[in-house]
Amino acid sequence: MECPYLETGRHICNASLTLMAPSIFETNIYCTTEENYRCPMLLAHTLRNGYREEAVMAGAICSR
Repeated sequence: MECPYLETGRHICNASLTLMAPSIFETNIYCTTEENYRCPMLLAHTLRNGYREEAVMAGAICSR
């Protein structure tokens, strides 16, 4: 199963803030395998998105 964040036509990772192009090693290890959940870029993306939502729910970030 391929990573849903990999844009294969342009070979760009949409989980990255800077739209990085994964190396051949990263593509073979993370992007095109069942173990894409271990990818550092995907983990960082998940933590960034989850942190904001959790912080707002906990009241740590005040929205006005």
